[in-house]
Amino acid sequence: MSNSSIKMGVKGRYSLSVLDKNGKIKKEKSINNTSNAVTYNGAYVSFCFSGLFDTYYAAIGTGTTEITRSSASLNNEDSGRTSGQSATRAGNEVDNEDGTSTLTLSRTFSFSLGEKVGTFSEVGLYNSSASGTFIAGQLIKDEFGAPTTITILSDEQLVITYILEWVYPNASQLAGSGTVTDNASNTYNYEIYTQPYFGIYTINNSNPTSRYIGNASFDEVGFFAADGVTSLYNTNSLGNGFVGKITHDGSGTVTYTTAAELFSPASSSFTALTYLSFYTFNSDVAADSGVLNTTTNIGYVNSTSAFPMLIKFLNPIDKTTSQSFGITASFTVTL
Repeated sequence: MSNSSIKMGVKGRYSLSVLDKNGKIKKEKSINNTSNAVTYNGAYVSFCFSGLFDTYYAAIGTGTTEITRSSASLNNEDSGRTSGQSATRAGNEVDNEDGTSTLTLSRTFSFSLGEKVGTFSEVGLYNSSASGTFIAGQLIKDEFGAPTTITILSDEQLVITYILEWVYPNASQLAGSGTVTDNASNTYNYEIYTQPYFGIYTINNSNPTSRYIGNASFDEVGFFAADGVTSLYNTNSLGNGFVGKITHDGSGTVTYTTAAELFSPASSSFTALTYLSFYTFNSDVAADSGVLNTTTNIGYVNSTSAFPMLIKFLNPIDKTTSQSFGITASFTVTL
């Protein structure tokens, strides 16, 4: 098969508020809506391991080097992070009406009164109360974008608000096409369709499960006729499975790959194979009737265990019990 690429976007901003002992905001010390870098690894664990809604922890430090997407941490983190804050999908998702959605997740973190005292110059997010993945961060900057500092006294309290905006597909999109040739020199044209990011892709649905999850095996494949309903064959019946893997190059390119699978001549036969749909749980194979929408090219409609790729053969494939059938597939995501 062919590699195809899906682009996902993320941007973030933070605000800092310093409160006096009575809880009143000291405006002269506040920083509003400053852009920050969401790191490559932060985007990876969030997008590809269902971490969008995870509990994050805020930290501050005294470093002076600009944070970039390749940064692994704050430059000089001050010991002690805030308590954790999570987020939810429902009510925070907007359909961009271009095949994508934007999920705006806001988290507010507080250090207790007098917990942080001193002059600080950087702020960031982690997905653990100690160590963990550096999700996002940046130097503290003034209204002109120049690095600055804030000084917190013993009778003051620091509150940090982080907003991360995630953009991802909410529909299928044609991502690639190509041709394969069998050992009899017959050629078959195919198209590859990306799938919605969420398994249940209704906007603002409360289910957070992603089709792009990287810690589950891409271990099943279904063979379907042109109607998207008739199951021609599936791997559950013989216990075959794809043991897939996910890799990240550290710079925002993520590759999903299924292992090569070979179906022997005696294993199966089918006529007019049109769709191949991948997924992660056998239960979906057992309930495969009517799961492909041939109008929208979405496989396993509203499933929480579907693989994020659907392959369509434009000239369907036949397989007899005297023929073998092999398949492997991969695609990339850029973050």
